[in-house]
Amino acid sequence: MFTHKYAAVSLSTLGLMLVSGTAFAQSVVQLPSLGGDFAVANDINDKGEVVGQSNLPGGLGSYATRWDASHMPTNLGALGTSTYSEALAINNNGEIVGFSEDSGFLRSATLWDGRGGVVNVHTAIGSMNSSIPWDINDNGVIVGQALITAGIFAKGFVWDQVNPAQSVGSAGYQGGANYSINDAGEFVGIAFFLGDPPDAIHAIPDDRGGYDYPFISPHGYYVVEAKVINNNSMIVGHSTYGSTTGEANAVVYTGDDRDPVIVIGTLPLLNRSESLDLNDNGLVVGYSEDATFSGLDPRAWAWVDGTMYDLNDLLDDRSEFEILSRATGVNNNGDIVGFGRLLDGTTGAFLIEGFTAPSSCAADLNGDGNLDFFDVSAFLSAFTNQDPSADFTNDGNFNFFDVSAFLGAFSAGCP
Repeated sequence: MFTHKYAAVSLSTLGLMLVSGTAFAQSVVQLPSLGGDFAVANDINDKGEVVGQSNLPGGLGSYATRWDASHMPTNLGALGTSTYSEALAINNNGEIVGFSEDSGFLRSATLWDGRGGVVNVHTAIGSMNSSIPWDINDNGVIVGQALITAGIFAKGFVWDQVNPAQSVGSAGYQGGANYSINDAGEFVGIAFFLGDPPDAIHAIPDDRGGYDYPFISPHGYYVVEAKVINNNSMIVGHSTYGSTTGEANAVVYTGDDRDPVIVIGTLPLLNRSESLDLNDNGLVVGYSEDATFSGLDPRAWAWVDGTMYDLNDLLDDRSEFEILSRATGVNNNGDIVGFGRLLDGTTGAFLIEGFTAPSSCAADLNGDGNLDFFDVSAFLSAFTNQDPSADFTNDGNFNFFDVSAFLGAFSAGCP
């Protein structure tokens, strides 16, 4: 660990040394709409491709939208003559699932195949009412909810684009939904009987063409939803079980009958929270809100290694956003997407590239656990751009005293 190497270096010398230094990595980027005043981001793959929805100028329709790695939006269109569609998930092959909605508010599951083709999943699976595909894995297997068997409620379905759709997961219940599927074909969701809270469902493919259903749902009348499963079989969602607020809080499901969840919790002053996505490294994202309707805004968060971070702490006086409301997707690079309220009061989509949890060591600006050249580079870049991370004296000014405080913290080292 470096302690004194740069302590006596002047600001001008550091500037000459680090002209091409590393940029501060925690900026919040607004993703442009299709020209209108509304955009939301729902998911991001490991290539940095984002999907969601945005609208056209003049209120001429809201459409499923794909942003490429350079943040440029593309209108994915919709089935038939629909002027409303939304993209919900994208895999690493660029395949996208979502829905198209007609004038009668019937939602039809839709697949954009990444090669310019659009597949009417609703028709292919024989849905008799609205259908929604919530997720698609890298093998092209889709999960969602649709009415494809007798009954009055939609149930969870699985479709691999070759074999007939199966109503599984909630097949023994009156209704339900499959929300997320990993690359091994494990999926999670909910299942319910009318009048009772739902059960959280975890399905694992067996060697007989069916599924095993290990226990994850707490026994009793608790609100529970399993929303996401990653490739390490970690499952997150939300539940009233173990909540200290009386409302459902974000949780990790353990599979332990005696201690079925780890409560992630919620942000201060907000009593309800949901987990909406997680990556293979265990970084969870979601939102918190006040279920008492006190007027407090929902707030987006990230949770890792037992600590929840309010993503609004990344906003500064140069941001286009007034508040980040929901974090909806995260990839294995730590890129986070979601949506929030812009300064003009409209809704915008955001991207945070390479989120890293704040370090307990003040001078470790790149959060890698080491004090070295790259932290000095990050400080100078932030100082030049008057980023709040370089305001080491917390007085709102950027001057010699901040440089001195940074060098002092750098020289002191980290625990």
